[in-house]
Amino acid sequence: MSAKGYEEFLLLRRSVEALIAEHGKLVELTAGLSNELSETRRLLAAKNEEVKELQARYERAKFSGAVLGSGEDAVTARRRVSELVREIDKCIALLDR
Repeated sequence: MSAKGYEEFLLLRRSVEALIAEHGKLVELTAGLSNELSETRRLLAAKNEEVKELQARYERAKFSGAVLGSGEDAVTARRRVSELVREIDKCIALLDR
């Protein structure tokens, strides 16, 4: 092998070694990002559940405050309670048949 061919071989070898090292770094980075994505998805799901729970608590608090209070919310809440009572009465009537 000539000196020029040997130099080209060494240059190619260094390039391949650099690519292999870069590949290793990218594999590690990908694994880290994958773990981070999984953790972020888990946290997002937990936060979504928390939001749903807080919305339900808010609606209950709003409803109970409206029933006890006065104004348009109270009228709406009382109307809703009356509708629920009528639905329950219908169900009881169907069961009595």
